[in-house]
Amino acid sequence: MTTPPMPPRPSAGRSSFAIAMKDYTFIRPGIAVTISGAALVLALVMGLVLIRSLGNASRTVERGARAVQLLHAYNAGLEVWRDMATNPDPAYRRPQAVAQRDSLRRGLQDHLGALARTLPDTVDQELVRTILAGLTSAEVGLGTQAHQAMIILLSHQDAAMFRAAETSQSAVFYASILLACAVLAAGMLVVPMAFLYVRYKRGAVIEVKV
Repeated sequence: MTTPPMPPRPSAGRSSFAIAMKDYTFIRPGIAVTISGAALVLALVMGLVLIRSLGNASRTVERGARAVQLLHAYNAGLEVWRDMATNPDPAYRRPQAVAQRDSLRRGLQDHLGALARTLPDTVDQELVRTILAGLTSAEVGLGTQAHQAMIILLSHQDAAMFRAAETSQSAVFYASILLACAVLAAGMLVVPMAFLYVRYKRGAVIEVKV
């Protein structure tokens, strides 16, 4: 006795999304998915680069601004101390004036020493040591060297802030690439397919109501 043939296996129903995609005639869906996926990966990479670039620029600006603010205050204190130490006026030789001058010098030495430990550049650290050497004596030569070192140190911090500003400007380029990739991915795949799917579902709802 022969076994009767099995009935044909029913084919699986197509999903509503697959049915909607049959009207996607811009380019082949596989190509659109590939292009959109590559654009999204590139956008992700650009986003990470942008975050890192802006983070470095932000830290540099914050550190440079704090250093410049402190150095301007220390420069003013250095000039006051130098004037008190070299002024021939007898009023500056009184015990109260001498104590005030020595207190100002110790404060500057402590603050500059702490600042030197936060500076990453060895050249800047050497400039701070030159300033500290000028605080140990009221000699004109040492005072001139300390003043010049302070000016150079301030210029270095200003230059670092300008470099951070340039980095922030380059971040605009990364942001434009990121935006272009996102627009490409959305224009190639997300928006057209979403439109087709919504249109299909609306049509299906209207058919059910009828």
